[in-house]
Amino acid sequence: MIKNYFKATLRNLWKNKAYSSINILGLAIGLASFLVILLYLNHELSYDRWNPELERVYKVSERGEDDIFETTRAPLAALLRDNASQVTSATSIMAGGSFEVPLSVADKQFYQDNTLSADSLFFRVFPYAFIQGDSFTALNRPNAMVISDRVATKLFGDENPMGKTVRVFNGFDCEVTGVLKTPDKPSHMDVDLVYRAPYEKSNFHWSNQSFQTYIKTKETLPVADIERVVDELYYNHRVKESEGLTYQAFRDEGHQVGLFVDAVPDLHNFPKHGDSNITTVSVLLVLAALLLLAGAINFSNLSIAASIRRAKEVGVKKVLGSSRARLFWQFMGETAFQCFIALGLSMLLLSVMLPYFNREFGVKLDFLQTGSTISLLWQFLLSLLVVTLLSGMYPAIFLSRYNTSKVLKGDYSRGTKGMALRNALIVVQFVVAAFFIFGTVVVSQQLHYMQNQDTGFSGEQVLRIQPYMQKSRDDGFGAIRNTLLQIPGVQSVAKTTTVPGDVFVDTSTVAFKHRGEAYRLTSVKVSADYFNTLGIDLLEGRLFNNGQADQHTRTAIVNETAARRLGLQQTGDAYITFPYCDSVPVQVIGVVRDFNVLGFEQHVQPAVYTIGNEACMFQSGGAILVKLSGGDLRKPVTAIEEAWKTIEPGFAIRHTFLDDNFQQLFANHLRLQRIVNFFGITAIAIALMGLFALTAFLVNQRTKEISIRKVLGAGIADLGLLLGRDFIRLIAIAVLIAVPLGWWAASEWLKGFAYRIPLTGWLFVTAALGVLVVAALTVGIHTFKATRANIADSLRDE
Repeated sequence: MIKNYFKATLRNLWKNKAYSSINILGLAIGLASFLVILLYLNHELSYDRWNPELERVYKVSERGEDDIFETTRAPLAALLRDNASQVTSATSIMAGGSFEVPLSVADKQFYQDNTLSADSLFFRVFPYAFIQGDSFTALNRPNAMVISDRVATKLFGDENPMGKTVRVFNGFDCEVTGVLKTPDKPSHMDVDLVYRAPYEKSNFHWSNQSFQTYIKTKETLPVADIERVVDELYYNHRVKESEGLTYQAFRDEGHQVGLFVDAVPDLHNFPKHGDSNITTVSVLLVLAALLLLAGAINFSNLSIAASIRRAKEVGVKKVLGSSRARLFWQFMGETAFQCFIALGLSMLLLSVMLPYFNREFGVKLDFLQTGSTISLLWQFLLSLLVVTLLSGMYPAIFLSRYNTSKVLKGDYSRGTKGMALRNALIVVQFVVAAFFIFGTVVVSQQLHYMQNQDTGFSGEQVLRIQPYMQKSRDDGFGAIRNTLLQIPGVQSVAKTTTVPGDVFVDTSTVAFKHRGEAYRLTSVKVSADYFNTLGIDLLEGRLFNNGQADQHTRTAIVNETAARRLGLQQTGDAYITFPYCDSVPVQVIGVVRDFNVLGFEQHVQPAVYTIGNEACMFQSGGAILVKLSGGDLRKPVTAIEEAWKTIEPGFAIRHTFLDDNFQQLFANHLRLQRIVNFFGITAIAIALMGLFALTAFLVNQRTKEISIRKVLGAGIADLGLLLGRDFIRLIAIAVLIAVPLGWWAASEWLKGFAYRIPLTGWLFVTAALGVLVVAALTVGIHTFKATRANIADSLRDE
């Protein structure tokens, strides 16, 4: 029996090659898109799942009354480890992230990202597997270093790295005491190199707030429970003395100062503070599911439309004794077979799509190398089952319920129920397609707005140089500036601790005082030429110069937002002070135009710009900015590279252009735009393929009617209106349904941008008209073809 069903399925597929191909291709495209996003979702949810012990690891962060600090104080880990009974171990680290640390092995120099400066207990908290060395003792000695297997190959090739010496920052040597295995799943903090800094003891004091703190507990605890423990402990040891309240009373008054905790497995997707990629992944998953739904609806629609071809087959089989249930499972089997073909085709498409997707999103998705192949296989099969049910359930019921006596007499009509469902499916399919088109238009318009919006500064032909020596950023900057200014084509040189366009920017604020009130403002250290280098407009007062007051932190410049927050009416008479430094007043000498440092997702922060570190607060880091002039930049850049060899002889120059860096802030949105564009084009293509095939089928069924109407005098316009009005009416209804849905989705997405386009009706009207015009052309092709057919050929068999 199964063999006969299989033969009948193949025969039916071959007999209706065009419709079957459209069915299978639509499903395959939808499945491939859904599966690649499903792989991406699994990848995102696998962060920090590479060892069960990570369930007991938590990140401890610090908050102020109005601010969240990116780092914590150096002794915090020791305080928690020694006083919290639930904590078995704790570690303080300084993570380099994407910053490339210079390493030297013999006479070779390398640059390595994903580095950490950590204390001796790092591997007691993070359960990395070691290929060589002992995790419990690897960092016990000062200047010890542990490297990953890939870094070991990079630095030493096939040689045994144990005991070898690596020079760091061209300033101190470390001995390799261990080689760790790179985890097979991603982590919120990639680790390729961990070392003990020689100056760690001198940095171990409460005023040093430049570390990240992680703790490990005896057992897995709810985040709220461990947060209460560490927060109360911190309050009693560090805050209570100045407040004079009990912990509960302090919280009851609404104070925010203290600690908060994130479970490490939740840090990547569900952090309490900071950005998360899970929103983008969720959006992509919903879009992929809608695309898959469009393919399934396309299948159902064509199956229902083509059911008249199977009516006589159903009638004969019922006469020969086939039950409705047997017929139902036969047609469901045919659907499942086509879905399996679609799955196989989707896997081929997946192999083509994955390299592009991996390149765009910076991931390494591979179905066979995820570490969760069995889980993914079940997810794929479940997706296939859902698609099979969505695609085949109603067509199978529809076909199996044909009335035997009617179909054998030639009456194939099913009344209005089948047509109503077919029409409903057309509406749903075009709702999805129109929704994608609206999304494509809105995303494209927002990205165009961001890329062309005035940022408030000019990054064109501004070179960003990353100095490695603190001297280059501080006392030695004047000499560097003079050296670079002698190069033809160098217009100005400046430095700053906050570089526009950098991916990681310190957004913490400082409690400046003005007229006895505290105001949370960002503190940025710059040099005198900073604003001229970036072309930032002065609105009031003056810019910095080389005078004594400016160069020794006795004057400040604020941006517009800070001036509004401080309530400044005019500069010159206004003074501010740094925290704990009321005796050193800083005069506000100018107000500059707001300029965007962080991209368009966040509002411009109120900022205070000063020169030097002579007002009770030390800041360093950042970069040197060089403004170039002229059309050919190769000569000045080459000259700067040569000059840098004498400025920092131990380090190769690392430079980028500022405008390129700022454009990188849009990278995630550009990827989303490309994905939405692809989904939109695919959804409308599936819908139009289905409409094309459905129109062809139904027009073919009405060939004789068309011929008779032509004999009676009907013109092309009359016939076009007759055949196309029902479809166009359905598509218009779909567009009307999609408009409010698209408006709502666009509004929700745009809420993530501090600076965004206004949603106007013309965006949706233009997109809606585009959908209607394309659909009308699709229907019109078959209508025109039918009206041009030979009347005699159509009526010959009557």
